[in-house]
Amino acid sequence: MKPEKNQESEKKKETIQDKTEEWIDKAEEFMDETAEKMLESDFYRKADQSVGKASKKIFRKAGRWWGKSERYLKNQNEDEEEDSK
Repeated sequence: MKPEKNQESEKKKETIQDKTEEWIDKAEEFMDETAEKMLESDFYRKADQSVGKASKKIFRKAGRWWGKSERYLKNQNEDEEEDSK
């Protein structure tokens, strides 16, 4: 009797593992399909464009601030040199 119970429990474990693997595969397929739909959607394209515009603005401002800070430091160094003379 004991060997029969062991065989049955092993079969149950195998079927549970098989079902789990099937569910994982189905979930992965669903996620892939959904991701493809999202990438093809107009909303995603518009969001991508707006993010691109926002990043350009940020980098332009950062460039201006960089230039201002360099001018400030350059002027400050020149003022220190004049004071030391």
